[in-house]
Amino acid sequence: MNKIFIVPEPKRLEFKGRWFEFKGFENFPEFLSQEFKVPKGNLRIKKIEKEGNGIEIKENEILIWGDENVAYATLIQLLTQNPNKLPEAIIEEEFSFKFRGYHLDIARGGVPHLKEFKRILRWLFLLKYNYFAIYFEDLFPWEKYPEIGALRGRLTREELKEIISYAQKLNIEVFPSLELCGHMENILVLPNFMKFSEWHRPEEGCIDLSNEEAKNFTYDLLEEVINFFPSKYIHIGGDETWALGRGRSLDKDGVFKGPELFEMHHRNLIYKVKEKGKIPMVWGDMLTGMYLREEEKERWKIVLESDIWDETIIANWDYTHLPQEHFLNKINMFGKRKEREIACPGLSNWNRFYPNFDVALANITNFLIPAKKEKLIGFLLTSWGDDGAECLYSFLDPLILATMEIAEGNKDWEEKWISLRGESREILEVRKTLGQNDIAETIKHVFLGDQMYRHATELLKDRERKPTGDFWADYYLEMTNLLSNKEKLKKKYEEVFETISQANLPEDLALIRDMLKISIDRINGRLKFSEFASFGNKYAELWLSERKKENLEKVITKVYGAGGRADLEIY
Repeated sequence: MNKIFIVPEPKRLEFKGRWFEFKGFENFPEFLSQEFKVPKGNLRIKKIEKEGNGIEIKENEILIWGDENVAYATLIQLLTQNPNKLPEAIIEEEFSFKFRGYHLDIARGGVPHLKEFKRILRWLFLLKYNYFAIYFEDLFPWEKYPEIGALRGRLTREELKEIISYAQKLNIEVFPSLELCGHMENILVLPNFMKFSEWHRPEEGCIDLSNEEAKNFTYDLLEEVINFFPSKYIHIGGDETWALGRGRSLDKDGVFKGPELFEMHHRNLIYKVKEKGKIPMVWGDMLTGMYLREEEKERWKIVLESDIWDETIIANWDYTHLPQEHFLNKINMFGKRKEREIACPGLSNWNRFYPNFDVALANITNFLIPAKKEKLIGFLLTSWGDDGAECLYSFLDPLILATMEIAEGNKDWEEKWISLRGESREILEVRKTLGQNDIAETIKHVFLGDQMYRHATELLKDRERKPTGDFWADYYLEMTNLLSNKEKLKKKYEEVFETISQANLPEDLALIRDMLKISIDRINGRLKFSEFASFGNKYAELWLSERKKENLEKVITKVYGAGGRADLEIY
């Protein structure tokens, strides 16, 4: 073994060509030794004063300087690749982003078990992330409102304390990501809180900010979270509140006041966070009128012009796979506020059983390269659970590694994944193949035979569809085009299946291979209920190995529903 792989690629890596036998450390931190199974021995680690971060590995001594947690993570990476030897080397590490975070949505899918939270945190530590955000919606354990989240597997206070404590030992700050304006549907559908809904249909999720009692309710929610979390950051949400000002608040005097209500409410939330000595964070989309029509963007300009955002960290999210120039412009929309801005790319795992590697890697690369150029303080990689968080957490690990390598290294992440995970090139190629746009974007719709698939194959068929110039309209148009050409799709699926059919895959990837086979059977018109039953049982087993049982029904009813339709020969 003549090559050393470290994530992210160090600023300086001088390998002197020799390997020393490793029999254990004399003074490696006890917690890290236990969690990463690092053996005890007589090799001593010595902390020295020196600029930057680094380690020097000698035959009888290891010198470390700077952030010792970075040094320990690097040593664990080396031992993961070769448990019996350490290289004679000098490694110097430097980071462009002081904030390196991962944001996990637990609200729309299953809540991870404690052991899964800890597995994720260990992976983040190993890759040198230093922040972890938990997206709660209704799943924080509020004592004042115990009915919130009670039937959806919410975390207990004891579980959350253990997660925070475990992360602290890994030098990772866990902070809350809340929703206190939009995305509150799982709270507003509860009988006691329906009266706070902006719309008469609370499933829409927006709160009525013209209602004083409703506003005070959100302040109660925020205060409990602030008092519980030791973190310096508190994410107060604020994204996708397009319905604000269009329901009950509009009924009161017939005047649309969405932007004014948004600014006033978030000003109050920001003050409450700062009063407790903490740093507020807010999503950036409503500040710029993202995804609003041009005439509505003009109306929302007053929000961006407010001085209150000078008091926050702006989490600027964008999940498109557009060129770097788009993201450069997006970053600079906030002007001088980019000094308090973090870039938030996404894993493209939502609304899918398997992440779209093509889109995710393009998004991450084209967002983080300009973010580094513009000297943003950090990034927050986002994983979302729209439509039930069908995508298993295990599928995200390669992309979490790739993100750190793209952000802080040389972007060549594949060999590092193979080396750190002990996985063959063949298996990685399967991961990438299943993550191709043609597969990842279509397989769910074909497998389930859902409305999008039926619309494309039964109604549109070969009808010509021209691009519109609107990114998202054309994105879904492309998906429709992929689905509507059954013969072309069948050929693609069969080629991929043939390529991966003999591979010895881990259980989770084998499940997606099964999904591909069932999808081919659907196109060929020979479905069996037993296929869906077998798939559903395997999927449930893997889900329950990661997550609590609550919310599994969101996914499993779709699977068995598709099987039932197949059995009845409905479609």
